[in-house]
Amino acid sequence: MFTSKPIKLFAMYVVLIGLVFSIHPVLTVSATGLQDVVVQQMRCKSSIPILSVRSSPGTEFAEVEKVSTINGVVVGEFVNGWYRISGNTTVEGWVSGRDVHGCDAENLLFMGKTEHEIRNELAHAGYPFAGIASPEEILRVYSNTVVDIDNNNNDKQGLVHYRPGDTSLFTRWASQVSPGNSLPDYPRPQLVRSQWLNLNGMWGFERAIADEHPPFNKTLSSNILVPFPPESALSGINSHVDRAWYRREVEIPSVWNSQRIMLHFGAVDWEATVYINGHHVGTNQGGYNPFSFDITDFLHHSGLQEIVVGVFDPTDSGEQVRGKQVHNPVDIWYTASTGIWQTVWLEPVSATRVDYLRIMPDVDRGGVMIETSVVGDLSSVTAHLKVSSKGKLISSYSVPVNQNYFIPIRNPVLWSPDNPHLYDVEINIVSKGKIVDNVTSYFGLRKISISYAGDVPRIHLNGRPFFHIGVLDQGYWPDGLYTAPTDEALVYDIDMVKQFGYNLVRKHMKVEPQRWYYWADRKGVLVWQDMPMGNNRSDWGKHLYKAELQQMVQNLYNHPSVVTWVLFNERWGEFDVGAVTSYTKNLDPSRLVVGATGYADEGVGDIVSYHSYNQIYFPEVSNGEARVLAEWGGLGLPVNGHLWTEGGWRWGEPSYVQPVTDTNSFIEWYRKYVDQIGVLKQNAGLSGAIYSQIADVERESTGLVTYDRSIVKVDPSLMRSIHEVLR
Repeated sequence: MFTSKPIKLFAMYVVLIGLVFSIHPVLTVSATGLQDVVVQQMRCKSSIPILSVRSSPGTEFAEVEKVSTINGVVVGEFVNGWYRISGNTTVEGWVSGRDVHGCDAENLLFMGKTEHEIRNELAHAGYPFAGIASPEEILRVYSNTVVDIDNNNNDKQGLVHYRPGDTSLFTRWASQVSPGNSLPDYPRPQLVRSQWLNLNGMWGFERAIADEHPPFNKTLSSNILVPFPPESALSGINSHVDRAWYRREVEIPSVWNSQRIMLHFGAVDWEATVYINGHHVGTNQGGYNPFSFDITDFLHHSGLQEIVVGVFDPTDSGEQVRGKQVHNPVDIWYTASTGIWQTVWLEPVSATRVDYLRIMPDVDRGGVMIETSVVGDLSSVTAHLKVSSKGKLISSYSVPVNQNYFIPIRNPVLWSPDNPHLYDVEINIVSKGKIVDNVTSYFGLRKISISYAGDVPRIHLNGRPFFHIGVLDQGYWPDGLYTAPTDEALVYDIDMVKQFGYNLVRKHMKVEPQRWYYWADRKGVLVWQDMPMGNNRSDWGKHLYKAELQQMVQNLYNHPSVVTWVLFNERWGEFDVGAVTSYTKNLDPSRLVVGATGYADEGVGDIVSYHSYNQIYFPEVSNGEARVLAEWGGLGLPVNGHLWTEGGWRWGEPSYVQPVTDTNSFIEWYRKYVDQIGVLKQNAGLSGAIYSQIADVERESTGLVTYDRSIVKVDPSLMRSIHEVLR
């Protein structure tokens, strides 16, 4: 039985679903319909005295009000982790579900079943988290076990059943994943529009062979939970494919009829060919970068629209950019992720609209350079910009489009890990006196540079020497592989980086979804961004590498957290380092570039970057570049019950790992190494050191937290105190 008052969502659903069932008894639960047909309302308390109210459910939206929680707060509809304010007549908006709790409700059953009975039923159905998930998570999983086919149109004869596949580890967020709750957060925080339609959820899925005809108007043999790659447990497929078909049907909202309709993909690995209603729309190559198609001219006037996507990924058999993905994972090489692995979504836009923004902070001049790129009819078009700080308007300008325009900021507040201050931007595109497009974005004012301090060049942040206390992050998840189970999971890793006392993340051999960088911007973490490797044997492979490098730089350009591009790692796929470095500096002269990391390549790029395991060592180098120990440590501390492969784990452990027996041994070695790094900082001019790594990955047990993020191996406060010697 429920032993205490059920918390927020569980109690709310129990009461209201029970009411619905008493009126319209049904045999299955429609997960997507629950929140649409019921007006939800309950009074909750909060652990903080003041709640921030946002205009829409998400921190990327503007704060419209603050409300006191002394007498509790009345909330209603629950969407994507946010509650709509209800019963407060003077306030309209949304508050984060994380900030409200202790909701008043009675101890009631769900569909006549107790919590214990529901947990047992899910456990027998094969859900490994049934015994540990919170009550509201259990209800969410249970109510989404059967999903209404009207919203997942692969099987027209009945209902689509979803359950995750088998894997040795699940994160605690896995129980929140369902067809009705599959990465629902707005995917593009750097360019926000108010209207969009998330297409994550159940799609038809089927293995493919080369050159076969697309499966138009056909029910596919399986179903997959997008955007989790088929190799992942959360996808429901749980097996590797090189080629596959995705299919779903969707109805375009009628209120969008007068606008252009864009189909967006966060990322598809590696090649995606897209069809709408039997027509080929386009093909994209590149596994890490977002792409879009205007599908308006391929749509039916009304009714269901068919989307078919063919994907192909040769993984390590090809030369394309792939990071550390391989067909046969071993040592430091990991399970591949094929196909759709980031959010798919629709967006209505004006024919004349913002295509992209390019935001360049200029700390020396005390402002920011903004280029508003607009497509469509450009006759008599201007952009009206409003810049705000913490909700207060600080400047407003009308500027020309498709060219750089400098915006001065009075008394600028600089962005740094200690003070990650962000400015909000609203842009209205005005054509012939009428607003035709409205977008919002943000920026941070910061400068990264190399300057001499004494006799050696050091990395400076905002004009001052700043030591990079960093940690490596590979961005893998045991249940989602390339795809984090939830937005909260992404935030957890960044929060842990901060708690351990690091100010920098080296994002290793992977480019993350935009929301990861959004949280790095918000939380205040510097980022060294690796370019994922490819084999790069032929001219074709080298051309692909440079094309995807250009896309990565463009797509991440506006994020203040990103301060360094790392082009090649340990000579993996390395070619023409000097030329590629110059190419990157031309693309982005505002950031630092590491040409090749691991072997102290000199004379190329801004930083000499060396790797040293089982010892702390840095070679003698010239005075031309700053010096960073870009990988060190590798202290392997396995935690039984939280390993990718249980039993005999040492046999498969990479050779770089330095085994330690317990937490005390880990701390002893870690402190010893940090003290040695401190000596290098003083005597050799070291500008940074990056520990490997934040989380275990597959056969590697060198993380500060386990692969499933269940166990924090060492005390974060102790780690912070150890790092003080480097500040």
